[in-house]
Amino acid sequence: MTNKTSPTFSHSARTNILWHRRLGLSVFLLLIFLAISGFALNHSPALKLNQIALSNNWLLSWYGLEKAPAKGFQVDGQWLYHNGDAELFVDGTEAAPCRAPLLSAAANDNGLFALCADSLVMLTPQGQFVEQFSAIDGLPTALQGLAVVDNRLYLINESIAAEFDPERWSISPAPMAVDKLARSQQAMATLPQALAQQLEQHQSGPSISLETVILDLHSGRFFGQFGVLFIDLIGILICILSVTGLIAWINRR
Repeated sequence: MTNKTSPTFSHSARTNILWHRRLGLSVFLLLIFLAISGFALNHSPALKLNQIALSNNWLLSWYGLEKAPAKGFQVDGQWLYHNGDAELFVDGTEAAPCRAPLLSAAANDNGLFALCADSLVMLTPQGQFVEQFSAIDGLPTALQGLAVVDNRLYLINESIAAEFDPERWSISPAPMAVDKLARSQQAMATLPQALAQQLEQHQSGPSISLETVILDLHSGRFFGQFGVLFIDLIGILICILSVTGLIAWINRR
């Protein structure tokens, strides 16, 4: 006795299998990527993905972490700048310890001066380290800038200014108003390209861990809200694939 399948049932089964194949072909590459990225994230500690730093300019720009132009102070024909960590540089050479940020710089006949976060660094006119003054030596706190007027060095904060004599290690009230001295400060400027490129070798700029990038790609967040919704859609398609696959299996029995 021949077992015949109804035309309606056969057409429905073929349609189910056709759409199952179409959906499978449309998402199979993405499913492979999700499987690989999920595996990598699941074994992230072993693979040390969080320790792999990516600093590609395009990637940093995508995350809104573009490198800011390197800046410094040009005083007495020399560039004083900071590596963003704990070193003061003079024309490409490490000159002295200096805790970030570098707030100001100035020069007079005694030498070059750099105001760091918690100290005042004194250098020779050639940029060689001489001395570092801090609060222990009587340096005022919360300083914001340096100014040189008539070869005299002044320390400036919001409300007061003081004259600093490095030869005598003495600090005395300034005979000028704070706002007038503030206008005499050296302005920060963008470093020449050669010095900026050299600084990159001593600088730890912004970076993104490989783990973060893989996680954002896996979840769709890498592409913003659209990416998240797209991954949601893929999840729905996977559910449909599961249902159509189950129906195809039942129809074969």
